[in-house]
Amino acid sequence: MKNPNLVIIDLRSPRDFEKDREFYTSRNLNVLNLDFFKAPKEVEILDRQKEYLVVCESGMLSDILTKVMQSKGFKSVKNVKGGIEELKRLLK
Repeated sequence: MKNPNLVIIDLRSPRDFEKDREFYTSRNLNVLNLDFFKAPKEVEILDRQKEYLVVCESGMLSDILTKVMQSKGFKSVKNVKGGIEELKRLLK
């Protein structure tokens, strides 16, 4: 079931993101694939009222972006500790 207020931000490379496109699509998830180095600027245009899960390979880069987003006024943003594999486990 799709939650229209939930957005997943995937910070992995486009190549790694593409490998999991079917996973995201099969669960009808709203996902953005952002470059980690451009993401702090790109999140400026996102709706601060939505809920965000930020994921990367291990959870380290996503932790950094989560803190950046919180400092920019995002109220509901969470890091997926454990990275993409943990996200897959949670959304099984």
